[in-house]
Parts: sequence; structure tokens; C-alpha cells
Amino acid sequence: MSEHLEIKDEGPVRLLTMTGQPKRGNPLSQQLARDLVGALVEAERMPDIHVIVLAGTATHFSVGADLTEVHGMTAAQAVLDDWLEEFDRFAHARKPTIAAVRGYAVGGGFELALSCDMIVCAEDAHLALPETGIGVIAGQGGTQRLLQLAGRSIAADLILTGRSLTGVEAGAFGIAARICPADNVVNEAMAVARGMAERSPAAIRFAREVLREAADHPIRQSLRLERLLASLVLDTDECRARVGAFLDRKAASR
Repeated sequence: MSEHLEIKDEGPVRLLTMTGQPKRGNPLSQQLARDLVGALVEAERMPDIHVIVLAGTATHFSVGADLTEVHGMTAAQAVLDDWLEEFDRFAHARKPTIAAVRGYAVGGGFELALSCDMIVCAEDAHLALPETGIGVIAGQGGTQRLLQLAGRSIAADLILTGRSLTGVEAGAFGIAARICPADNVVNEAMAVARGMAERSPAAIRFAREVLREAADHPIRQSLRLERLLASLVLDTDECRARVGAFLDRKAASR
């Protein structure tokens, strides 16, 4: 357990809660990424844990990449350091994963939720991929998974304009599986997880493989291209200027 991640096992379900510490919005720093993946891998090895639930705070699931780390990173460094690949472990987890989304799930935070098997979402949540506004693009599979779930028109609207969806809209567009009041999101996700855990682990494992093959096989090459272009755009003057200006505005508002 760390300052920014609380791990709690409730019977056959592991609940991973991003605590909002030390940064309120749960930015996906390299340290948080390592801790999340470490907790996931540990759960995969535990025979008594059957399902993993990922949650944030009441106000923020995650605001995405920690821009203080991204600012100044070069494309070559991003590629050589396998930037953004940590969360592939959630997309390829050996056990079912459920994202319990309240508040803001923005950029990489939204992409992290999309990488889980299903999303349980608050009615008034805010989900967005606003990266183009600060000179970068989504690079954790968000463009591909959103296109797959909601179709090209909705994906284009969110990615090219940066507009935010409510949880209710996410449910209507097939992005979220279940919608409920914000104060019940984690309880609902845990109830869904416990229901999954009562089923045959082997059957669940094979069923997920069939779903994953049907969903992911056609887009594997596109995911590689997305990550490469997300790295290359870091070298543009536009990216450096916009990310720098965004960080300056945040610093001035504190």
C-alpha cells in the first residue's frame, strides 16, 4: 500500500482505490502506474481473488497523465521507455476488471477505465479525451476502444472537440455498462464483482478470452500506431507550448 493507492481485499474481490494523494485528481504518474500494475499482478497470482475493481475518489477517478512528467519528454525517450504501456496490463489482465467511475475520468484516466472489462459509472460523471486541446493525442488505446464501443461519430466528436460526456450519456452510447447515483458506484461495482466471483473462474477466463479476441484482434495494429503517434507528437513545438501553458495556468491558480 502507498500514499496514492489503497488496496483492500473483500472476499474474492480486490478493490484498488486511487486516494487522491498527494494530488487530488489522481494523475497517472509513473509511480502510481507501477503501484497499480503491481497490485494487479499480485491479485492475478492470488487464487482466492477472482475479480479486481478499480476506483478513485468521489470527485476524481483520474485526470490522466501527469503532465509535469510528460512535459519535456522526447518522442525517442517515450518510445524507448515504453511510455504508456504499463496500463496494457489492465487491458490484458488474467482476471476480470471493473472500473468504478465517479467524478472526472479525463484523458488517460478515461482510457484506463476503457481498458477494464466494464465500467460502472456515476450518472453525473464527466468522461473526456481532451488531449488535442493541449497539443497531444490519446495514446493508451482510448481512440480505438472508444471507436469500438460508441462508433466513429461519437468517437470523433469526443476526440476532435474534447467535449465531455456525462455518465448517463456514456451508458446510452454503450461505453458504460451500468449507471447509478454517484454515492452508490463503488457498492454497485463491488456487487457486480461478487456476482462474477461466484461463477466458474475457468469459464469466466475462457469467456473473456473469446470476448477479447473478437474485440482486440482487428485493432492491434491500430493500437501500435496510436502509441507511436502519441509519442511523436511530443516533439512538436505546439505540444511543448500548449502543455507548458496549461501547467502555468494550474500553477497560477493554486
